[in-house]
Parts: sequence; structure tokens; C-alpha cells
Amino acid sequence: MKNLLIVALLWQSAGYCQRPPAPFYEDTNNAPVSPEIHADRTVTFRLFAPKASEVLLMGSPGILEFIKKPMPLVKGEKGVWSLTVGPLPAGFYTYGYAIDGGLRMPDPSNPNLEVRRWGPTSLFTVPGAEKAVFEERSVPHGTVHLEFYDSANLKTGRMVYVYTPPGYERGKQKYPILYLLHGNGQIEASWTWTGRANVILDNLLAEGKIKPMIVVMPYGHVQREIKAAPTTNDPMTIEKELLSAIKPMVEGKYRVMGDRKNRAIGGLSMGAGQSMAIGLHNLDQFAYIAAFSGGGNRTEWEKADAAVLNQKLKVLWIGCGTEDPGFNGVKAMDDLLTKMSVKHVWNQSEGGHSWPNWQVYLSKYAPLLFRN
Repeated sequence: MKNLLIVALLWQSAGYCQRPPAPFYEDTNNAPVSPEIHADRTVTFRLFAPKASEVLLMGSPGILEFIKKPMPLVKGEKGVWSLTVGPLPAGFYTYGYAIDGGLRMPDPSNPNLEVRRWGPTSLFTVPGAEKAVFEERSVPHGTVHLEFYDSANLKTGRMVYVYTPPGYERGKQKYPILYLLHGNGQIEASWTWTGRANVILDNLLAEGKIKPMIVVMPYGHVQREIKAAPTTNDPMTIEKELLSAIKPMVEGKYRVMGDRKNRAIGGLSMGAGQSMAIGLHNLDQFAYIAAFSGGGNRTEWEKADAAVLNQKLKVLWIGCGTEDPGFNGVKAMDDLLTKMSVKHVWNQSEGGHSWPNWQVYLSKYAPLLFRN
């Protein structure tokens, strides 16, 4: 019996070793190291594409903020294309490749992705001397919940990401709530998967800089597909969805303080415009509004009563980078509010329309929330 077992094991081992090789499109031996971040903060990108005739490094904007325009990779031996850029400032970057004039695609060697409506893009971090606010530290961590629901308004299934602070599951305390909205082309996972809002809040909490809060991150587009039947992304549609479907569901399930002084809204880009509209239309429900790289409808705000805004809003926060294509429009909203004598925070920064700014903006906005 013992000899039979040995023979069987040898046969299985021989069979395993004789399995046919993986097809070329699944052979990970061909996957080069990419991106490779060097000690001098230069970064090398590589792609195995032996039959390609052109490969461009690009990002939207991500790495483009620093390389300024798409840059060609150079084809080397064995079909590996490569390019080294930098040194880059410490921080957070997104990038991708355009091959032979096609759409931008992620780096197949890099598992770190920003998932978007029209396809993922790759990301990496160049470390600095100290950990950035979005980098994980040895601190207590909150929980990110995923809630599924059927939308009666939109006749489809939807998802909502909900962050609860450390210790939420073990206690009975009620918390204030922040509705945090993403930008155009992004999804409900963007603020956690890419923006790392949960990590930012964990770090700020550990430093005693913010009040513990619940953060709700819904889907801000009407349709899921980037190309589908004609529809609308009218802010009023999302406003109705937020107020009549998401808010009752989340605030009925989680332990929240259900009054306007403990309810905030904010968002980036498209979500900035949505936040400005929803907040303005519902001052009886929100005492805090933030717009990251987006200014909202100036005509609508110009018609508002400045005295009412100053009475109702505890914080109105607007920020934008000077290299952002929409900077002039956002600055015009700041100028309008100043002219109207509406109290607000204006945060002008360097950089453009990208996550490094939005992550910092969240780290500045959150400490102002829910203070007496």
C-alpha cells in the first residue's frame, strides 16, 4: 500500500510538471516591474507589448500635472517598453498607457487601481520624509460598509459606501454625518478606494483633529454605463435621490444625530456642484457645505439671501488649485460670496484637478465640522 501511494504521488507530480505553459497573454513571467520608484524619487514605467508600435504614458490629470503632456515609452529588448520620469514630488499619482492610438488603459503590472465609469487607471505613491495624511498608520481604524438598495426614483439597484469611526460597532453613541460626493466619471467607491477618505479620517481622529463622524458616499451619476440610452445627470435628480432614498435609508439604519447642525455635505468636481446645489436648496437640513474644485451655480447663489446664508451655514468651504482648468470659475464664486458678504472659507492651493488636492481639502474641511 505504501509503495502504491508513492507511485501515485510521483505520477501526480510528473503530471503537474508537464502541464502546458500558460498562453502568452496569461504568462506573468512577461510582466515587468512597474512602476519602479527609485530612492531619488524618479519613477520607471514598463510595459510588455512586443507587437505595439507606440506606447504613451499619460494620466487624467494625475501624472500629467508633472510631465505636462503624454510622453512616449521606448521599446527595448524582448518587447518591454520603458520610460523614467522625475524626480517627482512626494505624493499620490494616477497614470495609464495609450497604445497605438487607443484609449487609455491601466498598467497590467500594477494591481493598484482607481476604478472609474469608463475604465480603471493605475495609481502609485511617491513616499516623503513623513507619511501623508492619506497613508495608513498604526492607529485605530474605522469600518467601511457597503449598502445595497433598490432605487424607486431611478428604477435600478444602487450602492452606497458608509464609513463608521473606530469603536462604532461596540457602542451606542450617535454621530454627526457627512455626505461626501465624488466627481464626474468616478463611482461610489472612489472616495475610499482611491481618495482613501477612511484612512484620512482615521488619522485625523487619532490626532484629535476631528469629531468622530459617519460618512456617506453615494453614487452621483444617474446611469452606471458611460455609454447608454440618453438620460440626465441633472443635479435635481441626484438631489431627490439623496434626500428621498439615501438619507432615510442610512439615517434609519445607522446611529446618527438627525438634526441640521449635525449634518454636512461636500464633494469634488461634479460632486462640488451637487453639494453646492443640494446644500443651498436644503438649508433646513445642512449646516455645512464644501466644494472641492467646483464652484456651483453662481446665478443661483447670487439670488440667495446673504443674511439667511450667514445665519444657517456654520461653514461654507471652497477650495481649488491654481493649475485647475476650472480655477477661474471657482474663484469667481469666491469673489461673488465676498461681494455678498457671505461668510466662507476660500482655500487656494497649488496643483490641479486631482486627488492630491482633494485629499488635502478633506483633511482641512473635516476638522471644521460639528464644532460648537
